[in-house]
Amino acid sequence: MKSNIYNTLLQLVQCPSITESLDEKNMAHVLYGILHEISYFHNNPNQLMLHPIPDHDLYSIIALWKNPLPTKKTVILLSHFDVVAVDEYGYLKDHAFDPEFLAKEFHQLSLPFDVQDDLTSGDWLFGRGTMDMKCGLAIEIEVLRYYAAHPEKLDCNLLLLAVPDEEGNSRGMLGSASMLLALRDTHDLDYHLVINTEPFFPLYAGDTKKYLYTGSIGKLLPMIYCAGKETHVGEPYSGLNPNLILSEINRRIEANPQFCESWGRFVTPPPSCLKQKDLKDSYSVQIPRAAVAYYNWMILRDTPQVILNKLKKVSEEAIVSVLEERTKQVTAYLRKSDYPLQVPTWDVEVKTYDEVYRKALETHGDGLIQYLNQQIPQWIENGIKDDRELTIKIVDTVYAYYPEKKPLVILLFAPPYYPSCFNEGTTNHEAAALSMVDELIAYAQSAFDTILEPCAFFPGLSDNSYFGVKNGQSIVHEFKPNMPLWGISYDMPIDTLEQIHVPVLNIGTLGKDPHKYTERLNLPYSLTVTPAIIMKCLEHI
Repeated sequence: MKSNIYNTLLQLVQCPSITESLDEKNMAHVLYGILHEISYFHNNPNQLMLHPIPDHDLYSIIALWKNPLPTKKTVILLSHFDVVAVDEYGYLKDHAFDPEFLAKEFHQLSLPFDVQDDLTSGDWLFGRGTMDMKCGLAIEIEVLRYYAAHPEKLDCNLLLLAVPDEEGNSRGMLGSASMLLALRDTHDLDYHLVINTEPFFPLYAGDTKKYLYTGSIGKLLPMIYCAGKETHVGEPYSGLNPNLILSEINRRIEANPQFCESWGRFVTPPPSCLKQKDLKDSYSVQIPRAAVAYYNWMILRDTPQVILNKLKKVSEEAIVSVLEERTKQVTAYLRKSDYPLQVPTWDVEVKTYDEVYRKALETHGDGLIQYLNQQIPQWIENGIKDDRELTIKIVDTVYAYYPEKKPLVILLFAPPYYPSCFNEGTTNHEAAALSMVDELIAYAQSAFDTILEPCAFFPGLSDNSYFGVKNGQSIVHEFKPNMPLWGISYDMPIDTLEQIHVPVLNIGTLGKDPHKYTERLNLPYSLTVTPAIIMKCLEHI
């Protein structure tokens, strides 16, 4: 099986399936062709599907192998086939999907010592997608091929789900959920477990442990829109620069451990600003009228409302600090001049998007709704397709309709949203999955002298999150009013996801440097140990 996995891996890596590229769409057809070669799917073509993702020109691959012995028990093999872009490869970016060429060229480069050592060892395969996560997908394909030829070794069915857009907005997973439910009902399946093969992620610099994950971290993308008060730069104290307020908010949020959550020994990464900008679109000597920032915010148990409360508190504290400093600046300036300045007294409020939208709606009624309904399709048609940029356009428009033209901080959310997924052992399937963890740890130790460390959360985002949705309607209740794109270009099939609530195990490959030009895969471990652990799990579930 080792050579089969390696050959399939090379075939998958050579397809440059960058998220939101034409090759991402083509990759689905490549996968379909590979799976169609398996005699079972050649003979049962209706159980191998190119599943179209609604409202997007994308496809997921669904392959259902049914055990010839009647059984409802089914394991989902989950993976994604898109990869991030390759700009960091520089002059080598056209060869980022050619591991052999990269290896030759890397020998000519001055690389970090650890990368050089791995390159020289010959145990590592370099290239985009090698670790994240086409090796995992190759393993799942070959495991499926093996059991299709040796059905007597299993007493369960296998359903392979390979999705696009995991690196973007998880449209592939969200758009495939309904099909999982339909297949469950049509074929009378009982989903016992999801096995994902995302690679290990270190919890800290220098972490070399090999983890077995039983859940996945969650994520919100809170956005802060700050409206200031415009003025000519020759009269800076007559206005209030939104960049100043937003910068102070950002200073208090960025990498602040105060906003981390803990679960046992696991601690979430602190929030980090993914983008901060003002909304001036051309040069002028007027200060910006508004600025915006949004954050990667990892969660375990915190709800959207909890995060809004935290943001409101930190924003109010930042505003007090900025206005106090402004008073000191004005006082110091007046000591240097005898100008009779009339300096405004600022009252900067913090409101949620829902509060601002309701006030604007109360003032303008259907005029606001009609304008947004007209503008949003035009913005998309004119090329603004990124959900974050569309969110900025909407909140900026709503503020334009807001009747009180004074400095204001607006709190809201942009897509995507990843629920946290954790196994509390409260159902029979969850308890069985946790029991399986102990068996796999013992097996890895005895068979490969490998120590696996159980971890409650996969610390890199993954589509495992969507198998852990609980209390879905409360999520919608909290999210919908403060996520402008909910129901427009972003949605979650909450009811469906709750119905396919299934425990997850992430049995990963071993690699280094995901999303970097030095991304690489450890071949001895990933081609031998990872598939053996997966097969051990499948044969003893």
